Amino acid sequence: MKIQIALTAAVAATALAGSAMAAASLNDVVQKGPAASKVMEKNQINFATAKAIGDHCLNEAAAKGMGVSVVIIDQFGVISYYVRGDGQGKTNTESALWKAKTTLNTRAASKAQMNAVRSGTTSESRVIWQGNFANAGGLPIVVDGQFLGAIGVGGMAAMPGVWSDEICGYNALTAVLGPQPKLLPDLPNPYVVTNAGGAGARPPSAPNN
Repeated sequence: MKIQIALTAAVAATALAGSAMAAASLNDVVQKGPAASKVMEKNQINFATAKAIGDHCLNEAAAKGMGVSVVIIDQFGVISYYVRGDGQGKTNTESALWKAKTTLNTRAASKAQMNAVRSGTTSESRVIWQGNFANAGGLPIVVDGQFLGAIGVGGMAAMPGVWSDEICGYNALTAVLGPQPKLLPDLPNPYVVTNAGGAGARPPSAPNN
């Protein structure tokens, strides 16, 4: 049974990836007709697109034997699609939402906040005070230059450069919407214990401005 589920997930992920031969247009991914008229919004991401993005990430993680939580929010922060894989607890699902909201607030990958803390440009407490989350896994959803919302992914252990919440989200966006901007680099974590047995210094707080 487990093998069958994994194979099904892999096939679904491969099928979606294969469909991304060209970038999607805004007309392909937004609500139209009576639905758009009802919400009086022409650039509202449609359910089919939000679900395709979320399910691609869920299925790719499942194919690797991992559980994940994925949320898609629109440009106003309203949840369009929220899915939780098996074994995902409250923290996993909440972190996915925090990452998406961070991208909504900043219009940038949530990793930018993480890297700012790691580089000492700001402090984690300041990031939290601003309503953001200093962790990778949130990415903007942009089509034809229009910000449609964000994807937030949480729940998986990161293997920098190989696999992570962010890479899962990035692959999903690429498969469904087409080529995406290059991901930000992973700056070294100063809190990680070094081979010499010591931990890096805590980044200084940013000036109050």
